[in-house]
Amino acid sequence: MSHLLAFDIGGTQIKYGIVSDTGEVLYAEVQNTCAADGGPALLSRLLALAQPLIAQYQPIGIAISSLGLIEPLRGTVLGAAEAVPDYPGIALIPTFENAFGLPTTAENDVNCVALAEGWTGAAQGVQDYLAIAIGTGIGGGIVLGGRLHRGHRAAAGEWGYMKIGGQIWESQASMSGLVRSAEATTGGAGLNGKVIFARLDAGDALMQKVVAEWLDLLATGIANLIYAFNPEKIVLGGGIAGRGELFLSAIRNAVDQQLLPDFKTMTKLALATAGNHAGMLGAVRNWLNTHGGA
Repeated sequence: MSHLLAFDIGGTQIKYGIVSDTGEVLYAEVQNTCAADGGPALLSRLLALAQPLIAQYQPIGIAISSLGLIEPLRGTVLGAAEAVPDYPGIALIPTFENAFGLPTTAENDVNCVALAEGWTGAAQGVQDYLAIAIGTGIGGGIVLGGRLHRGHRAAAGEWGYMKIGGQIWESQASMSGLVRSAEATTGGAGLNGKVIFARLDAGDALMQKVVAEWLDLLATGIANLIYAFNPEKIVLGGGIAGRGELFLSAIRNAVDQQLLPDFKTMTKLALATAGNHAGMLGAVRNWLNTHGGA
């Protein structure tokens, strides 16, 4: 069994640790990103975090998952990383390879989550699937023929920006969109997903209407993706997945209502199961795919 050093770099936290080539997380830590310090400072922190783990575990390589659009050959941050000032333009791969002499890969964080779901999660054994992350926005990863589809400029899967009903999809159908809608409808403030669904479950008629409209908007976008990609499976992740079967049953029904009869049984919807270390796991899966591993 071989080990890899894995990083999952987010706008708020850095998750990092040692992962085996069989998908076992052997060691994991979390640090604050300290995003306000900027990209160069973040890079210095990552190198400092890597050093003792490389000395202790002797990994065969370094696998990076990161926020932003990531060009895969040099791991250059192309953009969409506003949370960390001066991060775009940094080339992650040569920085780590020059520092440690270990083969390094870098990939977008949601793409890594998609790879993790195909490796140890809900899409194991599936060749054509989408992973949709429903959070503050809506992003995703695309796997076709068992391979990650990045697009021309590593920007594939940014379907949160699709226009539905003349509005940006994620502005309406993300969790933050649901909260905005609930606050506008009820005149309340300080709502969050837990409060909204607690009221829904308690039979609040107004919240039932808000959530039904939100599910319809979410389902419209998912149906469009089914028509566009014809995936065998769509894996849904984000905090909403914590509702389990309640959410899965509701979104399945809502999507069915959007699809023509011939398409209703083509694509299975499932909840993400790769867990809290999905970014690290997907980064390692990407490394193994790149370097001919398991």
